[in-house]
Amino acid sequence: MTHEPGDVVADAYVLLSPIHRGGMGEVWRAAPLGGTEVVAVKFIAPVLLDDETATQRLAIEAANMARVESRHVARLIDRGPDHLVMEFLEGESLAATLSRRVTLPSAEVARLVGECADGLAAAHLAGVTHRDVKPSNIILSPRGAVLTDLGISHALGQVPLTATGRVLGTAEYLAPELLTGAPASAASDVYALGICAFEALTGAPPFRGATPLETAAAHVEKPVPPLPGDLPPFLRDLVSAMLAKDRAGRPTALRVGATARELLDTAKTTRARNGPDTLGVDGGAPRPRSQHHSEEDQW
Repeated sequence: MTHEPGDVVADAYVLLSPIHRGGMGEVWRAAPLGGTEVVAVKFIAPVLLDDETATQRLAIEAANMARVESRHVARLIDRGPDHLVMEFLEGESLAATLSRRVTLPSAEVARLVGECADGLAAAHLAGVTHRDVKPSNIILSPRGAVLTDLGISHALGQVPLTATGRVLGTAEYLAPELLTGAPASAASDVYALGICAFEALTGAPPFRGATPLETAAAHVEKPVPPLPGDLPPFLRDLVSAMLAKDRAGRPTALRVGATARELLDTAKTTRARNGPDTLGVDGGAPRPRSQHHSEEDQW
């Protein structure tokens, strides 16, 4: 069945307008009957309603969202056999932001990395691996960066739905170990977040080949290109550590969040001491800003 504005879901939510439509399903803006709170309703595509794997994956997504408590992970409100009801997040995805602004200032990247890392740390503490951290799944909302779409997430004790030897995820954000047969882990989420940070700082992910297979192979075979030399060294060090080829060398999400906050606190202290026009972190000049950037975005 197709959905239209005004349709009522589970005798509880009225559909307002579509947010996204894709091959796997669609997401709608909706509201509870008799209520004013806006919510988001995610449906499985009608052609997948008889697909046991698709329905199981939706059930797993709901279970994993319910396990994670963090202001930086989208909150589950309700669920049905073919849909999830989630909080509606104002704002836009990091992908949409980068399509307009290309790059973001150092302080803004540190802030969103720290917030996403806090969300991942909460997920990892609950035994949940996101497995699909990428700019389109990060919403820059009024309350900060929020991770969405746990559609291919996995939790300890859950039966795997992915066939042996098959890798789920987006090639640009796949950790090297996933291409060599290792299972997704907390460390692979940290790597994917590091790729997002690299992209936000430089305007492109470090690896993008002619095909997804070529892109994926580059994560294993090629060194990560150097970050711009005018970035604060502490931020360069953090992102570089997140992108270590050996997952044992990457910091935990908990450590990434703490480090990002330390960097921002240091930057604020330095700015207060040296004045708003001075970076005070590495002595370099500010990077070029778009018209959307405020002085508070700068280090």
